Amino acid sequence: MNSSTTQSSATQRSPNLLPDLSLFGVALIWGINLPVMKVGLDHINVYAFNAIRLFISAGVLLAIAFRDRPWKVFQLPAKTKWNIFQYAVIASGLYQVLFLLGIAYASSANAALIMSTVPMWTALLALVFLKERLSRLAWGGLFIALAGTLIVTGQNGISGNSDDSLGNLIMLVAALVWAMGTVKSRQLLGEVSPLTLSAVSSVSMLPLHFVIAAPYLAGGMTTMADPQVWIPVIYSGVFSTGVALVMWNYGVREAGAAHAAIYQNLVPVIAMTSAFIVRGESVTSVQIVGGVLIIGGLVVMRKARARKLAVVRSRLDCATPAYVNVATPIKCPAEKVDSR
Repeated sequence: MNSSTTQSSATQRSPNLLPDLSLFGVALIWGINLPVMKVGLDHINVYAFNAIRLFISAGVLLAIAFRDRPWKVFQLPAKTKWNIFQYAVIASGLYQVLFLLGIAYASSANAALIMSTVPMWTALLALVFLKERLSRLAWGGLFIALAGTLIVTGQNGISGNSDDSLGNLIMLVAALVWAMGTVKSRQLLGEVSPLTLSAVSSVSMLPLHFVIAAPYLAGGMTTMADPQVWIPVIYSGVFSTGVALVMWNYGVREAGAAHAAIYQNLVPVIAMTSAFIVRGESVTSVQIVGGVLIIGGLVVMRKARARKLAVVRSRLDCATPAYVNVATPIKCPAEKVDSR
């Protein structure tokens, strides 16, 4: 083997750190976003804050999605446009209101832990509406994560703090609504790119958010000169939605969804740490126990899904599956794939 071949092989074996750095950056942005937003909400009405940050988010998403020509959605069939509108109402309308209300009342740690359960609710809703089956391993992970969710959601109610209890409940509903939007988006992503869907749904729901915020906008705009307001608004509108979305899509494309999911598990940890630094929020033993159960259950569910995908891929792509070395021949199984 000559030196150039050896150098080429070494180059191929050397890992590309950019996808991992990108995914870790997203976890940082999303984790820090929760306590930063709570700082802003201490000084401005929640609905005014929501309308202003979503206006900025919509502009950023449109700019990012420009190359996908989002205006082409008007050329899609009426049924697809109706589905896009339904998704927009769920994900960019109802969810965004619930998410901000949940952040306003719940602690940053509880909000992050409860929102991390979205994959669990998505799996349950996909089972009901898309008839996607769950393996026994996946069911086990789901029940573990559900137990952690109940612990985190109910802790403040048990201690008698009504505001935190209300915030936990609102955030739980927000997680369910976002999961509904995720299931709904599966009907659309074959016809519309994720960036276009996000941009169009965000813009279409802006009138709703400004109508809700109308009584509070005048007072909210007078507080925008305060750094404790405009910094959270800009951070949430530009970075948490726009920049993070591009970084996330890049990381998923280069490293794969399963690899990216590992970094999602860091978001609650980063949220707890940053909340302690920024706002002095303490982490309780109940949150730690609930968080371990939630993240552990989600890891089990993702492992079960990875197993299922590996089996399907080995049956459908018998020649050179992605996880098998090209030099290793495999034999196609005789049985058909169960498509149910």
